[in-house]
Amino acid sequence: MDTSALAGLIFFVAFMGLILVHELGHYFASVWSGVEVEEFGFGIPPRAWTFWRVAGYFLTRSGKRIEIPRNYRMTVPWAEALDKELAMTVDRVDDKLILRTIDVVIETPVEKPVSSIARGQILVDDSGQPVKSQEEVKVKREVIRMGGQRGQQELTEFITETHAGTDFTLNWLPLGGFVRPKGENDPTVRGGLAAASPWKRLAVLFAGPIMNLLMGLAIFTFLVRVDGYHDYTHVSLAQIAPNSPAEAAGLQAGDIVLEAAGQPVVSFDSISSAVAQHLDQPMDFLLQRGDEKITITVVPRKTPPEGEGPLGIVMREVVVPMETWGDALYYGARSVRDQASALLLLPAKMLRGTLAPGEGRFIGLKGIYDIFNVSVSVDVQSREPAAASASAPTYSTLYLIAMLSVSIGLFNLFPFPALDGGRIIFVLPEILMRRRVPHQFENWVHFVGMSLLLLFMLYINVMDFVNPLNLTAP
Repeated sequence: MDTSALAGLIFFVAFMGLILVHELGHYFASVWSGVEVEEFGFGIPPRAWTFWRVAGYFLTRSGKRIEIPRNYRMTVPWAEALDKELAMTVDRVDDKLILRTIDVVIETPVEKPVSSIARGQILVDDSGQPVKSQEEVKVKREVIRMGGQRGQQELTEFITETHAGTDFTLNWLPLGGFVRPKGENDPTVRGGLAAASPWKRLAVLFAGPIMNLLMGLAIFTFLVRVDGYHDYTHVSLAQIAPNSPAEAAGLQAGDIVLEAAGQPVVSFDSISSAVAQHLDQPMDFLLQRGDEKITITVVPRKTPPEGEGPLGIVMREVVVPMETWGDALYYGARSVRDQASALLLLPAKMLRGTLAPGEGRFIGLKGIYDIFNVSVSVDVQSREPAAASASAPTYSTLYLIAMLSVSIGLFNLFPFPALDGGRIIFVLPEILMRRRVPHQFENWVHFVGMSLLLLFMLYINVMDFVNPLNLTAP
């Protein structure tokens, strides 16, 4: 059965969902900490449609608070109304002043067609360069009225603060989403992210990765409850090949391997490396069989039949069944820890040479889709009538989504400029030394970091096509 289309749909929904969960973390933390969010976007700009606008408000010099209705249409930015005395109409509803119309004055410099040279007058600056006289420049004042029906009360107020609310938008490029806090990179913008206290900025920055980790925890908890906890630090024997050294020595399916050749077994590699050192030589296995521990001697063969290994065994991780949701939550958290540890230890394993470079390579969107394609195929086949009667259904796709969620959370905490972790690094000096890094320098560093990050992402996505993953369904 061809599952490519289904895999593509699941990949798209899962990828969008994980990015949006991350951005929701930033959004909720911003709202909680009092940082205004100007836009929550689904997809990447350019903007296609503003489908919702959260109600806002603005303050006046006279102390009034004017509520901006939800979906109030402004054809010019609210910044044009700041620090100006403007005419407006309002209605009083439940002791609140609700904005109905507002007249914003736009001033545009316009040059007169008459030149000062024509009058025989040339003005110069200190360096001798000609400059325009004041008579040559005039200001064009245009009044733009926004709003529909006029309110019952007319006001002329000087606006001191604007809090316009949040636009929820759909954008043309369907790749994740974004949150645009007010004043994200400028501490002079009142009510913005950069102007908030360092502790509030830390809360906003940490919230996105934490949401991804919580999403991974939720998925792993469900999987542990229905599929058991997969303990990869213990190895059991899933199958024993007929006429193999393992069968001749008395190994049985279900045995848990505790030691191989006197060395503790903590992974599949532990057994594989021990066997490779004892080809055609006897080696001892300490096994857990039921409630007892036994030792069995096996002689791995140097030239096994095609499709079999030196011992003739199929290994699998130990699966611990869950009886309650409380146990599932505990082991779901352990699964998140296991995944995080595997990711953090990956560079060290590659440097030590215990992991092949190909196994630890970065992959882009195509590589992730290829893995989804295999996972979805495995899950669909396990639920077909013939397979369902022989074994339990698999949850490979959900495991993949859970691992991706944890990976996205950890990757964003990496202390690289433009990532959440990189921005967190710039907040710490303000907390530890009471001294803020100049925001111009910080913005420049993040710009360079984002440029490098985009180039790196382009590289790994190109390599997905040049050197595609070699994946086969089991």
